[in-house]
Amino acid sequence: MKATASGQRRPWRRLISSTRKRVEIVALVGVILASGAVGFELAATADPDKLVGEPVPDGDVPAIVEAALSCPALNPPKLAAQIMAASGFKSSPDMIAGLDQAAWEKWRPSSDASRADRRANIIALGHRTCENVGRLRSADIDGDLWPAAIAAEQTGVKAVLDARGVPKDAKPYVDKVKAYAAWYAEQPQFSEKATTQPVVAAANGELKVPDSLVQPIQIAGKLCPQVTPAKIAAQLRTLSGFDVNKRTADRQGVAQFTPALWEKYQPGTDTSVWRPADAIPALGVAMCDMAQQLSDLNGEDPYRLALSAYQWGIDPVRRAAGLPRVNVTQLADQVPAHVTEYEKDSRLSVPVTKPSPTVKPSPTPSASRGVQASPSTSPSAKPSEKPQGPKLFAYEAGATYRLESPWAQSIVELPGINQNTQPGSRVHLWKDEGYKDQRWKLYPAPDRRHVIITNAWNNMALSVQDRSLQKGSKMAVYERDDNDENQQWLLEDVGAGNVVMTNRRSGFVMELLGVDIGPTRDNGTTWNGYWIQQFDRQDTQRDQKWRFVKQ
Repeated sequence: MKATASGQRRPWRRLISSTRKRVEIVALVGVILASGAVGFELAATADPDKLVGEPVPDGDVPAIVEAALSCPALNPPKLAAQIMAASGFKSSPDMIAGLDQAAWEKWRPSSDASRADRRANIIALGHRTCENVGRLRSADIDGDLWPAAIAAEQTGVKAVLDARGVPKDAKPYVDKVKAYAAWYAEQPQFSEKATTQPVVAAANGELKVPDSLVQPIQIAGKLCPQVTPAKIAAQLRTLSGFDVNKRTADRQGVAQFTPALWEKYQPGTDTSVWRPADAIPALGVAMCDMAQQLSDLNGEDPYRLALSAYQWGIDPVRRAAGLPRVNVTQLADQVPAHVTEYEKDSRLSVPVTKPSPTVKPSPTPSASRGVQASPSTSPSAKPSEKPQGPKLFAYEAGATYRLESPWAQSIVELPGINQNTQPGSRVHLWKDEGYKDQRWKLYPAPDRRHVIITNAWNNMALSVQDRSLQKGSKMAVYERDDNDENQQWLLEDVGAGNVVMTNRRSGFVMELLGVDIGPTRDNGTTWNGYWIQQFDRQDTQRDQKWRFVKQ
């Protein structure tokens, strides 16, 4: 463990986690459906093209909506019909979508998804159907490909390709599913028209923010212009009613994070979804990040889109070009209805008196920090004899450097005190305490243009965790391999001593989560323990700039 200036020691843990190769989707079942989804009437229908189905359980509606957004050929009534035909919504969770073990292994939404998770099985069914649609389209099968995709699930893709459509022996099953879909399309739960659900006032009127949550809400509400303390308070009220111990089927804590959302937005080492001081600022980061990502979507309000993304996920909101068109209570409608109430709470607008560092440091180094604004004049590794493209950072091969974020005024280090030797350990920010595992060495990659960056303590190379090509993946260290492009970095000198670091394999740059937000750790006073990630390059974003300061 590493000593701090106050004599306390900070814990550390091995920070290894598999990359979640799946689309992040969120369904607020217990909260968003609190007003009750409209049920089905089982009255018989005289229409021979419609077949009456079983009521869709409230808890399955969000998963069906989510999975149906996997491709344009699918929609919620169609997917509900497939589930109805497969199980009548009455099977055990592992068979709700009719997937055998082989199909589950192939289409499961993530490597750690549970076979007993109803939502995961529904998502897997949607993915399989859309994959079949894609294969049939690439084979130039004409017409509506959804019935053919259903047939492929029964007879195999080859039989559908041979028949150039629905095979004769699969037609009865396909017709049954289509008849169910025609009926489900008329049910209120799956209305094609997006509706604004009325927000029912709480029985006890206004719900006051507990005093213990005021400071975390203030921190979360000052991270970006789109998200204010009143908006954070309104969202917490809607999600959990300020209950710090709230737990639902797939959500935890006062901010009701799913495990996957927490994995993405957890602020750093030794934080807990159950600790409001961690979870509420993380909610602010999540909302700011999603609002920024969706700011260019159809000119709609990025904040409302971010609320929708917190409910449904970023990708479904993009595919729906806004709020998913389904007759389910939307978080984007519920939260704004409470914002005015919390704008009247003077506690949320008055900062808590507590010393804190400047959260927007100067883009140029300060004399007190001793930052070298210009590259070393020592012999350096030349990127090429005839440099082309961007100006590259001049460094001394094998020399020791401090890698710092001028925005956060913190350095990149390994967790622990000169003891972390575990490949796959994530790096994070911390204040400079002079330890060897807070220092890095630079070496030329085989192409002499890119750079290998190794930790001075364990000689492991800075890399993207799990070789991920996904935005938001974290930085970690692995055994050095100079031929691994995941360990090779292009260090572009962008002036004022700053460097933009681009990973050769992924093409993304190293940055801090969020867009130039303030610190979220230790009551908003430090960046200690904050993880580092990769994302698209934004030249105006100051937290994507780094400095190598020779020691």
